[in-house]
Amino acid sequence: MPPLRRAVAAVMLMATLSAVSGVPSSANYRTRAEEAMAFVQDQFYDAKAGLYRPAIPADPKALPYDFMWGSGVQFSALVAATRHNPDKYRRLLDAVANGLKRYWDDAAPVPGFDAYFASPTSDDKYYDDNAWLVLGFLEAYEVTRDARFLDWARRAQRFVLSGWDERLGGGIYWRQDRRSKNTCSNAPAATAALRLYQVGGDADQLTWARRICAWTNAKLQDQDGLFWDNLNLTGRIGRMKWTYNTALMIRANLLLHRVTKERAPLTEARRLADAAIKRWVDPGSGVIADTARFNHLLCEALLELYAATREITYLNVVRRHADYGWRYGRDPRGGYWDDWRKRLHAPDERKTLIENAATARLFWLLAPYPDVEELRARGDAAAWRGDWSRAANLFRQALDSTSDIPPAKSDNRGQVRRTD
Repeated sequence: MPPLRRAVAAVMLMATLSAVSGVPSSANYRTRAEEAMAFVQDQFYDAKAGLYRPAIPADPKALPYDFMWGSGVQFSALVAATRHNPDKYRRLLDAVANGLKRYWDDAAPVPGFDAYFASPTSDDKYYDDNAWLVLGFLEAYEVTRDARFLDWARRAQRFVLSGWDERLGGGIYWRQDRRSKNTCSNAPAATAALRLYQVGGDADQLTWARRICAWTNAKLQDQDGLFWDNLNLTGRIGRMKWTYNTALMIRANLLLHRVTKERAPLTEARRLADAAIKRWVDPGSGVIADTARFNHLLCEALLELYAATREITYLNVVRRHADYGWRYGRDPRGGYWDDWRKRLHAPDERKTLIENAATARLFWLLAPYPDVEELRARGDAAAWRGDWSRAANLFRQALDSTSDIPPAKSDNRGQVRRTD
């Protein structure tokens, strides 16, 4: 090997080793996903009911099982798990799908999923909860080809679209009290409509998707491309911005591009993604400044954008965030804390289903991709072969995907601490 090339290889290798030092153990994304799922099943699942408890340690004032939102996130994690390991997870997916039927209110004027168990005395439905389930059911149909999931998606989407009226010029309400129209209900509704058009061939859903996107862009999008939370019936905008709202509009634009071949939605998806990275990704640590229940949706959008564009920045952002969570958000005794950015945690700090399910989903989404240590190993192999271009590319990906700056220490005087 020529001296110059040997020196370059050594420098790159040392830089990469330095960047990944302190990673607790060698485990690829699929292994991490399996571990996260095992924790959820062991700690939260009630096999007799086919349902999940909301938190550990249990809150004595809480309901025995989680609300539809958290249950829906776990369903989506199981769908992703079934895609990669059907022999292990398909039966569980069916059991949980049957458990979710307890939330379905078939007696309502427009049937839909309640926030908690359906009953004659309970009618509390959220349009966004139902839209998330449409997306989960459609993915389940893709993975299993079980027509029941497509049927459930169509039924739930009928409820979602019943939340549209012409007050405020259109838009879908957040919940049945009809006090505000939110990005979190409109963006997943548009995405679900496009997925129904794509997966089920439902022609009317493309029209719905265009209508919903146009309204959301006109009423709830800021000039930076990001989306506000809601518009109430007086016309007042709730200006909070959450990662998942922009995430679902990224996905909606990508799907519009995919099914229509129009270029403008892809350009818009890139603009939104770049604005989201600028707003929420910490440039030092790489962590996304929101909680896992929202962040996994932004990660999913960025992975889909990477698949559409092959722009490696989007994949690296997700890997770096996941690396941060593995190093600093994980409890060495099992599971993930809700707030990844805290350094210290009380021994009895509560962990929730929704955050751990979202983390499992994140790692399942990353399962097809090499993690930091795999990138480094592949770079080493390429360097030994003399393939300098490939080695440099892999080493750069490893560096750009590594969270090398730990979070600031918390004032919390807890007793459990992640190692750097």
